Amino acid sequence: MLSKLIFADAHLHSNPMKGLGAGRIAENFLRKGGWFLALVSLPPWHYGFDPVREGLRVYEDTLRMIVRECREARSRGLKVACFFGFHPAEVDSLVSRGLAIDKILEIGESVIKLAAKACREGRIDGIGEVGRQHYKTTPERFAVAYSILIEALSEVQGSDCLIHLHLENAGPVSVYTIDSVVDLLGLKRGSLFFHHATTSVCREACARGYWATIPGKLELMKSVFTKKIDKCFMIESDYIDDPKRGCVSSCPWDIIDRQAILLREGIVTEDDLYRVNVDNIVRAYGVEPP
Repeated sequence: MLSKLIFADAHLHSNPMKGLGAGRIAENFLRKGGWFLALVSLPPWHYGFDPVREGLRVYEDTLRMIVRECREARSRGLKVACFFGFHPAEVDSLVSRGLAIDKILEIGESVIKLAAKACREGRIDGIGEVGRQHYKTTPERFAVAYSILIEALSEVQGSDCLIHLHLENAGPVSVYTIDSVVDLLGLKRGSLFFHHATTSVCREACARGYWATIPGKLELMKSVFTKKIDKCFMIESDYIDDPKRGCVSSCPWDIIDRQAILLREGIVTEDDLYRVNVDNIVRAYGVEPP
């Protein structure tokens, strides 16, 4: 029964310097029945780059790397959406390295402009991740991350660029705060993805016309599927491709195995899985169906 189905990973990372890299990830995913990946850049230090010493240049290197990684995954036969951004955790990391807060804001906004330009040129499909910290931080750091998020939302006005949002998962209020800015800027809700969403964030995002990607954990998938909102969410591994941290938060192939468990237990049907893994991916990412 499962062999007839195909699967997508709506948000993951690759690391060709320290991990498997996109080519091997794609090969492993393809063997399990995968057809689509949304590949998102990691902060530069994951690749051995030093933004404190080298500034914006390392982000240009990171952009080139994620574009190459997306090309590698496509060469293995998968459809791929490609994202490059400025993760909110980068604010805290750069502060801890001694960089002044105003300098971090300057770098972050420059990275967003770089990403938006690459998206308009067709080199990437969207900006991501960008957003707010999901952990305790200082008001100044939060304000910088939020300012960079506003810059990203402003930059995609009038374009087809997508955005993967990294937020604090505080329930509906996390969606409300984005919704108010989207209204002010006149953005298309269907261009925004609430990444790593909880059940409550996913439900609210769906109700307001956004996309959501949920981690492929068994209990969370059970919870979200039972809410009958499967026309607006997708499943992600959020794999970071770090051999020291294994399948954190999941490996791409593991989320396929877990969906097979849901199918065997009768929690989902083949139609449910096809809708989430194919129909939603085609509509959300604008790719051709398999």
